[in-house]
Amino acid sequence: MHSARRWLACSGPVVHVRPAALVPSLAGPSQSDARRIYNSGRGRRAAGCACRAVWDESMTLADLRAQLDAALAVEDYKQAARLRDAIAQKDVDGRLGVEDANTLFYEAFMSGSVAKMDLVWGDGDHVQVIHPGCSCIAGRDNVMESWKSILAGVRPRAFRIELQDVRVFAADGMGFVTCVEVVDADDSAGRICATNVFERQNGKWKLVMHQGGPAPVVVR
Repeated sequence: MHSARRWLACSGPVVHVRPAALVPSLAGPSQSDARRIYNSGRGRRAAGCACRAVWDESMTLADLRAQLDAALAVEDYKQAARLRDAIAQKDVDGRLGVEDANTLFYEAFMSGSVAKMDLVWGDGDHVQVIHPGCSCIAGRDNVMESWKSILAGVRPRAFRIELQDVRVFAADGMGFVTCVEVVDADDSAGRICATNVFERQNGKWKLVMHQGGPAPVVVR
């Protein structure tokens, strides 16, 4: 269980940074922009056949929000209500997808299977991992080599992980989960603050960034 001890050996503060790219814009369109959007081909399609346009799976949250702002600007409240429903549903679907992908990551971790862990991770040079007490490891191949080292010689289900304080966010093509991992690895145990970033690749949510660091000591 040396790999378990190595993974749990952590020190230093944890800093969580919310990626700027994931922060939604709060500014709506101007009156002229709203009318341009509303009167564009997409706007006319939405107005002419609201149900088909609203539930078009190819439309992003940004598309729907732009249409919502445009509909409100021209006081088309019936269309705005449909768009609000579509946005709410798409937001729920995205968060559920990210949550499911996060569950698959921890199931792969607890299984001790490198093959299962490999299926969870996405592709790209931007794939990264920061294990507790370690520096950043970048690139998919390097990330998977680190998992092979951690999981080497670990019997199945040697890692038992309970998640606490789970928070999920999802946007178009990107989402993240923050949580506290309560880890029991036979002869080692600990609490890890984790951030898991997911990217939608080929229609599936894939892990592209995992960072783990020491959780603060809870004094009761």
